[in-house]
Amino acid sequence: MTPDDVIRLRQELPAQEPFTYYADRESAWLLQALMPDDVPVRALRQGPLAKLLDRPLIKPLAAEGGGVMRHEEAAVLAHADQVRAFDGLAPTTLAALERAFDLPWLDFELSFDVWGGDWHWAQMSRPGRNLVLQLNFPADHAALLERTVGLQDRGKFECPDHPVRQTGRPTLAWARLDIDRQGGVALIEEVQSDWLRFVRWELDELRHLRPRSRALRDTQAYEAALTARYGKVWPRAMLLAVLMLLRDRLQIGQVFMHQPGPGAVLKRIEGPKPPVSLYSALPRSFCFAPTREVPAFLRPKRRKHLARLPKDVPLFWKLAF
Repeated sequence: MTPDDVIRLRQELPAQEPFTYYADRESAWLLQALMPDDVPVRALRQGPLAKLLDRPLIKPLAAEGGGVMRHEEAAVLAHADQVRAFDGLAPTTLAALERAFDLPWLDFELSFDVWGGDWHWAQMSRPGRNLVLQLNFPADHAALLERTVGLQDRGKFECPDHPVRQTGRPTLAWARLDIDRQGGVALIEEVQSDWLRFVRWELDELRHLRPRSRALRDTQAYEAALTARYGKVWPRAMLLAVLMLLRDRLQIGQVFMHQPGPGAVLKRIEGPKPPVSLYSALPRSFCFAPTREVPAFLRPKRRKHLARLPKDVPLFWKLAF
């Protein structure tokens, strides 16, 4: 995006807003976003959404719906935090909601930032700016931080050179987005979390330098609680928040995400590479399909670099609504 594009977009968005995540919410959201209407379960099992039908939140719907996956039921389950009235809902829908209400709910907070400038070091696929979507810790994280390592240690687990919040709830993870609103296309440039990784680095250092210290015991307790609560959750919550922003708010119809190898080349990553799972298993679990198609806004800027990439491998992941 140009600097003006991202500033205008940033002005449309709130400073922050709540975002509720409960386990497997993404499966219900993907179903209601990608199903045109009610669809026979048998037909779904023969298509790209088949993997969603055996997910914990969706499996009972597939089993109890009389052979039909109903769009309304998936939509209600995808937005259980917004349901205010229960009269008129089908019994299967009510039962699905009860299952969702029994799950732990995480009250994340979303905020926004701008990233870019000198694109040669900013790990962007083209010159310009990225919109940053920040996934900030739930409200109860402050109490956990205080009773273990202490609130004053927040800075140990943040990198000031990365697009994280400096005040308010700390940033658990973020995503960088390049968006062409006129063309209805977006590229997810990056999905990343520093906090959990930095806590583990701190733990390793304490084990080496202060193996009998209280600080080590407290950090071990903090790391264990973080991993149990967020270790598997944060990538899914982050990507779901991204897709809800792009499709539901900005009406983006095509979402691309980098493949691990080509993405590193296009973003000029010369040092350590991002975890492969974030750019392989994660998009696959969200029903992205591998593709050699290139976002239209990227082709003119990086034609020479794209031509040098392998001819027999996917270049991106793509999800079309």
